Amino acid sequence: MGDPRLGIAPVAKPRTFVIDFSAPNVAKPMHVGHIRSTVIGDALCRVLRFLGHTAISDNHIGDWGTQFGMILYGYKNFLDAGAYRKNPVEELARLYKLVRRLMDYHAPLVRDIAIDLSP
Repeated sequence: MGDPRLGIAPVAKPRTFVIDFSAPNVAKPMHVGHIRSTVIGDALCRVLRFLGHTAISDNHIGDWGTQFGMILYGYKNFLDAGAYRKNPVEELARLYKLVRRLMDYHAPLVRDIAIDLSP
C-alpha cells in the first residue's frame, strides 16, 4: 500500500491561517468566476491542513442588504412584468443594474447637498 502522505512530513511548527474566500454579489446571477474563488480557497485550506497547519476557512456571501434593497426598489418602480414572467432572474438582474446606475448618477448630487442640522 502507498504512503498516504506521499512522502511529505507534517511541518515542524504548525501555524494557524484564516482563508476568506468567495464573496459574490448575491443580487446578480452566479457564474463560473464565483466558483473559481471558492475552489482556490478550498484548495489552499486543504493543502495547509495536509501540511499540518490549522486552516480556518470562511466562505461567505457577504453583506446583501443593500443589494436586495436595490432590487426591491427596482421591482416597485421599474419592473417589466412581461420580462419578469419570461425570465425572472434576468429581469431582477436588469433592475439591479438600473438602480445601480441611478445611484451612481445621483451620488455626486447628494454629496454636494449640505444639510445644516445645528439648532
